[in-house]
Amino acid sequence: MKINRLKNRSFIEEINKYTMMGISSITILFCCFINLSLTGCQLKQSSDNKHSECTDSILQIKGEKRLLMDNADYPTFGHIRYYERNGNSYLVQGNENQRTISVYDYQSGKKTSESSFEGANGEFFAYNADTAFVISNRNHSTIYFWNKGTTIDLKVPVKVRAGQVEQFPRCTLDGGANIGGKWYFSCFRLGEYPNEMQSGKDRFPLLEVDLERGSSRFLGEYPNLYAQNNMGTLNYWVPNLCSERIGDKLLIGFKASPDMLLLNPSSGESHFVSVKSIYADTIPLPLTAKGRDYLSDDESYYNFAQYSHYDAICYDRWRKIYYRFVGIGLNDWTLAPSPLLQTKKKWSVMVFDEAFHKLGEQYLGDAYQIDQHFVSPEGLYIQKKTENDSVAVYTLFEYINK
Repeated sequence: MKINRLKNRSFIEEINKYTMMGISSITILFCCFINLSLTGCQLKQSSDNKHSECTDSILQIKGEKRLLMDNADYPTFGHIRYYERNGNSYLVQGNENQRTISVYDYQSGKKTSESSFEGANGEFFAYNADTAFVISNRNHSTIYFWNKGTTIDLKVPVKVRAGQVEQFPRCTLDGGANIGGKWYFSCFRLGEYPNEMQSGKDRFPLLEVDLERGSSRFLGEYPNLYAQNNMGTLNYWVPNLCSERIGDKLLIGFKASPDMLLLNPSSGESHFVSVKSIYADTIPLPLTAKGRDYLSDDESYYNFAQYSHYDAICYDRWRKIYYRFVGIGLNDWTLAPSPLLQTKKKWSVMVFDEAFHKLGEQYLGDAYQIDQHFVSPEGLYIQKKTENDSVAVYTLFEYINK
């Protein structure tokens, strides 16, 4: 069975599920000022999309890991996670299409077990061999929890107070975080509701689920720029949850902003921190006026492809650093409009410490399937693009502490 692996998250989520709305054309700013932490970073001009490439080697390729699998198991879409149990190390991957949970031995890359999930179709997240979640496609307020073959479901009461926008949970790609027995998922909602949002507090990026009590609540806020600008395209509205907790705190990123929300769910304390990419120091926002005067779907896909955006965040608890991916805008307006242009973005990865001081940023290009990555004691692994469906190859990047 041949599987198309060239689809990235933005294309799959929005082509299959949603209607996107557009953004106006503004010329993207080139990198004029580089963070002082990028010492020794040389810039060279790329001939294909005219963006700057930072050649500072803060990450070194140290090898690769190969996961042996059947064609149907290939991780085209979903979250892959490293975990340890009884002194052994594993990788777990939930396959949305096959409704299976596949576990691989971390050292050998061989599959050790596979479980089938019987239930509703939807976003699928496997936490380990025994635990998985599905968020229904038909009713986004329904979360199915699978534990050792037993399935329970929880209805999330989406109650919208005056001035707030309803949000629904998601778990594909970002996965979910667990703190004190409670689960946390990022949230999304189709489109923008300019008349209902006066500040970032009017929209929640995070859902807390307490399965023991059968309760849930929404938490957090968006940066205020989301209320000040009319960003119609769903791409910008889907936040990125760092699924690895940092003590009792969670970190949530936003695609149109370098700002990230650091949140303590227990105390409710939160504040924004900011780490800027040299490729997305300023992101042109779609419309500055409130209203529903969106561009067409085709224009929306086209503009999102042309501009840079912030993406997934992951935490390396062994080195106490973060990685954050940045999609680099094509910035080539001679290209014909196509939804597939989103899959042609090149990528960089920022590295910053627990105090949110930027340690560097490395250009990755387009040789990797950025959606598929995980962190282990060895470092950051990112899946390579390949035509071989029987083996998933992950390149190991190791941080160089200069």
